[in-house]
Amino acid sequence: MKMITQHTGFIPGPVNVGVIRDGNRVVLVDTGLDDQSAKRILAAVKEAGCEITGILNTHAHADHYGGNDRIRKNAKELKFIYAPAIEEAIIRHPIMEPVYLFGANPIAELKGKFLMGKSSPAQPLPAPVIPFGDMEIKVVPLPGHSINQVGYTCDQVFFCADTVFPKAIVEKYGLLYCFDVKAQIKTLHSLKNLPPYRMVVPCHARPRQNISLLLEENLQHIDEIMGSVLGMLSVPKSAETLTRQLGEEKGIPLKSIWQFHLHLNTVKAYLAALLKDGLASVFLEKGSLVWVRK
Repeated sequence: MKMITQHTGFIPGPVNVGVIRDGNRVVLVDTGLDDQSAKRILAAVKEAGCEITGILNTHAHADHYGGNDRIRKNAKELKFIYAPAIEEAIIRHPIMEPVYLFGANPIAELKGKFLMGKSSPAQPLPAPVIPFGDMEIKVVPLPGHSINQVGYTCDQVFFCADTVFPKAIVEKYGLLYCFDVKAQIKTLHSLKNLPPYRMVVPCHARPRQNISLLLEENLQHIDEIMGSVLGMLSVPKSAETLTRQLGEEKGIPLKSIWQFHLHLNTVKAYLAALLKDGLASVFLEKGSLVWVRK
């Protein structure tokens, strides 16, 4: 456990887990992917001489709530698991993510741990400010990456969830998952004028005082993907064809069925944004749903 201030810190890992501490009581911000993540978190908290009393999930992607169940069963002082509205329902019913990715009863390839974490009894955030000891944990809406993602601030530290990704991840995957492109753009712009936090802690990048460069890199990524998708719509195409062509253009290796569905849904998010901006249209052609540039 690495403390940033007297009351806030994080547990480094594939997903940085936020820590808000009041004496020997700890509230976690997210819990990682699975039981192994949970075991690592439990060990770090125990080593610090603390007890976990709450979990605040930022959103309902499995790598952020998959450790909830193991922690719930082992943290005797746990009082609550909160998550933003809609996201909390998915955490209680993880089948909902593969359902919305597939659009029907999902196939087995979409029911692995990367898309379905173990269920846990998350409840909706009770208020925009959550008291914890003498402190206040403030909820910050950050929609875009997921349907209702939030971040949390406390003691001059901002846990910003999956709002920004480092350039290395952008280059590695080629296409960042996004549920609502227009909401993501708005969220990224809103973070350009942050208060002077002691530290900003993204879930997939090292903590830093200033995320201006990350914001610009993520906005540039969106702009590049938007341009590529629009450029491919000179002739009518289905979303599936666009996904394949975008993968070829960007050198994105689609190695699994579940990864294909993440990319397909992200492409649909870009198409929806272009449609809303009046730059594309959608229609049926010979029994297929196709998109074309206006």
